Amino acid sequence: MSAFKADFHIHTAEDRRDLVRYSAMELIDMARERGFSCLAITNHEQCTWSEYLRDYARERGICLLPGMEATVQGRHVLLINFDFSDVSVSSFSDLYNLRRDNALIIAPHPFYPSRVALGRQFIKHLELFDAAEWSHFFCRKINFNLKMEKVARAHGLPVVGTSDAHQRMQFDTTYSMVEADEAEPEAIIQAVKKGDIKVVTRPLSFLQLLQINFRMTARNHVLKYITRAAR
Repeated sequence: MSAFKADFHIHTAEDRRDLVRYSAMELIDMARERGFSCLAITNHEQCTWSEYLRDYARERGICLLPGMEATVQGRHVLLINFDFSDVSVSSFSDLYNLRRDNALIIAPHPFYPSRVALGRQFIKHLELFDAAEWSHFFCRKINFNLKMEKVARAHGLPVVGTSDAHQRMQFDTTYSMVEADEAEPEAIIQAVKKGDIKVVTRPLSFLQLLQINFRMTARNHVLKYITRAAR
C-alpha cells in the first residue's frame, strides 16, 4: 500500500460558470510540481475530461478522474468517475439510480452558508453519499466543516479533503492522502469508499479568507458582464 496525494474538487478555466485563470493543462502541471498523484476536475455542470487530458496527466504521473460538480434540486453534488456522456441528473432520486461501485458521489461543503450547499439534504440523503468534503475554506475561528465532520463520524462516512480551487492560492491548501495499491481509478475509488484516506489541511488566515472571497466575487461580476455583453 502507498499513500497518494489527491484532490477531488477543483475548477479550471474551462468552467463556464466561474472565471478561473488557469486551464486544465496548467492545473495538471501545477499538480505535478506539488506531488499530486490523483486529480478530479469538477467544473459546474460539465465534465472537463478527455483522453488527451488523461494521457497528458498520466505522462506526469497523475491519475485524472472524470468529474463534475452537478446541481441537483438547487444543491451542489460532486460526481466522480462516471460516464458523463450518459449521465442525466435532475433529482436526488436520479442520484440513487446513478450510484456505481466504480464511481463516487461526494457531498461538497454540506453545511456552508450558501444556497447551493446541501444543508438538511445531506442528512436526509446520507446513505446516498460515498464521502463528505472537508473544504479548505476555513480559519481557526470560522469553520463550517465541523458540523459535517460530526455527522460523518457518527455515521461512518469517509471524509475527503479538497481545495475546491478557483484560484491558484487555494490549490494545495487542503487535500487527501489516499492509501491504495496503485494510483489508478478503481484502486483510488475503492480506497475512498473504505475510508482509507487521511485529510491534510491547515486553517487559512482571516485575511486569506477575505482575499479569496473578494477575488471570487469580483471575477463572477466580470463573468456576468462578459456574458451579458455577448448576448
